[in-house]
Amino acid sequence: MQVIANLSQAVVAPSKRITATDTSAAVDLSAFTGEVLFELNSSAMEGAAQTSDVKLTHCDTSGGTYTDSGIAFDQITTAGGASFQSKLRNVDGLKQFVKVVNTLGGSTPAVTFGVTITGKKGA
Repeated sequence: MQVIANLSQAVVAPSKRITATDTSAAVDLSAFTGEVLFELNSSAMEGAAQTSDVKLTHCDTSGGTYTDSGIAFDQITTAGGASFQSKLRNVDGLKQFVKVVNTLGGSTPAVTFGVTITGKKGA
């Protein structure tokens, strides 16, 4: 059995209820190194035929132009219920800053969600 020590956690997107597509503030990942765990905690969608698509974008500067990082969670739907998902990724291949984009679909979407990161911080 391998012992996991010296892990740190940070909030990438604070938990909140949204009713329209939302983009989080920029979060600096430069303190993290190697493999990290991005975790999404989401309620079910409120109402019928609604969807939530959560992904991470990244950029070299906090105020620059963000591009798709290749990290996306499975779509949340009304039928799927609440969802807790995790994605293990190496942050060394990401740019310094990330944002979480939650794209909502449907006529009156609403969902509560948050995203965290857990991993080792560099020396």
